[in-house]
Amino acid sequence: MKKILVVGSLNMDLVVRVQNLPKLGETILGDAFYENPGGKGANQAVAAARLGAHVSMIGKIGKDAYGSSLLENLGKNDIDTDGIIVSDVITGRAVIEVDSMGNNNIVVIPGSNMELTKEDIDEKREIMEKADIVILQQEIPISTVEYVLEQAKKSGKITILNPAPAQKIEDNILKLVDYLILNETELELITGSETIKDEEYPNIINDLQKRGSKNIILTLGEKGGIYTEENEINAYKALKVKAVDTTAAGDSFIGAFALKLAEGTKTEEAVNFAVAVSALTVTKIGAQQSLPTKAEINEFLEKI
Repeated sequence: MKKILVVGSLNMDLVVRVQNLPKLGETILGDAFYENPGGKGANQAVAAARLGAHVSMIGKIGKDAYGSSLLENLGKNDIDTDGIIVSDVITGRAVIEVDSMGNNNIVVIPGSNMELTKEDIDEKREIMEKADIVILQQEIPISTVEYVLEQAKKSGKITILNPAPAQKIEDNILKLVDYLILNETELELITGSETIKDEEYPNIINDLQKRGSKNIILTLGEKGGIYTEENEINAYKALKVKAVDTTAAGDSFIGAFALKLAEGTKTEEAVNFAVAVSALTVTKIGAQQSLPTKAEINEFLEKI
């Protein structure tokens, strides 16, 4: 099996459970509060590792209790932590509100995640050299994202970019991406399109491919999504489940998809597996603790 490297963020999630997400200026009472390991990078690393992938991670944490807890959690999930750097800047954290329907609002305080530099990547170059697949998000500096992609492509790695939090991306970055995995909000920001209609997705995805990204996977929540394979655009369906918390849905999808790539499967099979993992993830509360193990997803697949 190919080895996966995740270069990205580690956050402590500060989660408030509420009946309904507050309106602008509204004060409400929460039902529960808890702290969970999170961060898009760490979530994707844990998602792949729990499903049986060989995973290492490069990222930054602070010299604080949250950083120690996040590092310990990666180790518990059998992730190689030699690439984790300790910074004088506080560990990243995210404030998350989750309502009774599983919808959420998230505010990220990047902290030490935004201190991850090109020099740090060079220091951990040996870890990248051992990897076959490199996954990135955008909770670290975009200049570092671009540098990692450049180095990864020079070394012949498969690259996956999850452009979240959403922001515009230059074509020179897209040309370094083998798999661009994004949702509709991120697609709108990247392409400058507003309120995209369903029938417009194929043309927009074609244009995005012309800008450089080889393969695109668009996730559309309960509507399913779209993926490209050998220049063909294909649709996929979502699985109907009772959503409790959608916090790590996208991250579990990416981790699962990367695992299947590591196993050498085709895009269609990898997407269908990722859909199932994501569906199972949203039936549980929290980010990383909601991510299924290999045994759990196998049991789930047998049932459906």
